[in-house]
Amino acid sequence: MAWREVPSLYLAGPHDEAYIVRLNDDSSATIQFGDGMHGARLPTGAENVTATYRFGIGMAGEVGAGALALLKTRPPGARSVTNPLAAGGAADPETLDSARTNAPQTVSTLDRIVSLQDFTDFAEAFAGIGKAQAQAFRRSEQLVVHLTVASASGNPIAPSDPLFASLRNAIDAVRDPTVTVELASFIPLTFRLKATVRHDARYLAHDVEAAIAQALFAAFSFTQRDFAQPVTAAEVIAVMQPVAGVIAIDLDQLAYASGRTGSHPTLLAASPARPAGHAIIPAELLLLDPAGIELVMHAVEVVSL
Repeated sequence: MAWREVPSLYLAGPHDEAYIVRLNDDSSATIQFGDGMHGARLPTGAENVTATYRFGIGMAGEVGAGALALLKTRPPGARSVTNPLAAGGAADPETLDSARTNAPQTVSTLDRIVSLQDFTDFAEAFAGIGKAQAQAFRRSEQLVVHLTVASASGNPIAPSDPLFASLRNAIDAVRDPTVTVELASFIPLTFRLKATVRHDARYLAHDVEAAIAQALFAAFSFTQRDFAQPVTAAEVIAVMQPVAGVIAIDLDQLAYASGRTGSHPTLLAASPARPAGHAIIPAELLLLDPAGIELVMHAVEVVSL
């Protein structure tokens, strides 16, 4: 006999066959049954509970087309399986940090969108969206709100993606109908750097180099950067300098790796959404290229006085 899930056992009677499910921060689940006063106790015995559950949720499920070939359970008559289209629009379960960011955004919009910040907050709280930025433009006498978005996985969103249509429909249901809204995916940019690192000879060069790379990738990752946020030489050095074992940094090169030609020795810009004739170009997002770190390590003997 199937027991029913309830939000709380507080109002459950001693014979109510009910249970509650609690999700932990590590994504594990705990099922709690009654104690005989608030909810019925489980019957005694061995292997007398059977559970059916779902698994595979989150961005790990964003597989490419044709990647699925096996079924976890095979219904009678099913000989094979495949996915003709790539999966998209997934999002990992909300963490405590993301809840602290998204909860105020959800409350501030209250299921209506009026200001530019409302558009940004609404989109960033939407499942599957990782970043959003709204800007207003004038097209003749018409007000146009342009919303640049990125998926929760940090990838651009194709206009044909169901996530794109779902977000548009959700916005249309609560926005001012007199305002024109345009959605677009961001333009990805990457940069690279070369640096000479003088490190304490008491530290292994490989360990210092790995720690510097880890600090750089963390600081210039998708979760830490905003649309149109530039990268400066001072910012890069400030990330590298505190690494244990580092004595001095000489930043030899800071340049775009892809998405744009030309560079400045101390500043790499990323543009916000901007008009181009009758069209609007989406905002850019500047991140560190996965292979964009080149370090030359020099050990320095440190003499203690």
